[in-house]
Amino acid sequence: MPTRNNLRAGLTAASARLREVNSPDLAEHVDTVLALSMYELGSALNVDENLSIRIPTTARDRIVAAVEAAKQAAPQDEKEQHSVTADVNEGFTAYLAGEFTPSPPVRARRGTAEEKVTLNVRPDEALRQQVEDTGVKPMHVAMDWLMRKYETGPYTPGATNTVRPAGSVRIPQVPRPVRDLIRARVADAGKNVNTEIEEAFTRFLAGDFTPVAPAWPKGADMVPFKVSPNNDLFDEVKARGEGLTPMQVAMAFLLAEYDIAPDTAAE
Repeated sequence: MPTRNNLRAGLTAASARLREVNSPDLAEHVDTVLALSMYELGSALNVDENLSIRIPTTARDRIVAAVEAAKQAAPQDEKEQHSVTADVNEGFTAYLAGEFTPSPPVRARRGTAEEKVTLNVRPDEALRQQVEDTGVKPMHVAMDWLMRKYETGPYTPGATNTVRPAGSVRIPQVPRPVRDLIRARVADAGKNVNTEIEEAFTRFLAGDFTPVAPAWPKGADMVPFKVSPNNDLFDEVKARGEGLTPMQVAMAFLLAEYDIAPDTAAE
């Protein structure tokens, strides 16, 4: 499916071509489409511009109830400012301004995930497109922002599975078969590599895990392993020192936790 920018370029080319083949009436129709905003075009074609957010049922209920309560408490001339859509626009704006970074999705263990429902909103189209252009799904940004703002889902106070903010990208070099096996086994366990690394840091800092730096085999096909664990935990491990880097601690934990040998060969 073409992007909106590609679609506009294609329509512009189509209009020019239609004039070249002496079809000005058809070219005029194309020009009319080009002149419409995406919102106007969606309305004209009866296209649903809703953003569907898949969210846990309890989180949806808490968010909707909190928004409704805020709306009822607001002065009459400010009631329209309180809506889930307005909150999503607020989240998009914060994300685009660099004031908020959504945490990576965390997969629950099989059989333990809460039932999810669809929460439909119709955010500002320009903001939605700008978020999409960054390569991050607008649905994910919207969901994470709403759950943070209303302290629900993984952000519920006292929750044992509270999600930490994603950190800076770290790119350790590891043997290709080791990287691929870590990814596969973590995914099979219904977990997330970043949260597993944060678990490694937490256990190390608590003295519950004593890592040994992995010794990669000579001549191994070393490849980048892009991860983004929480910065605060990373910095704590770095400050602790003990002769190991944070990523050595992380890799040692992943190898031990998922029974992977440093000299694992490609199958």
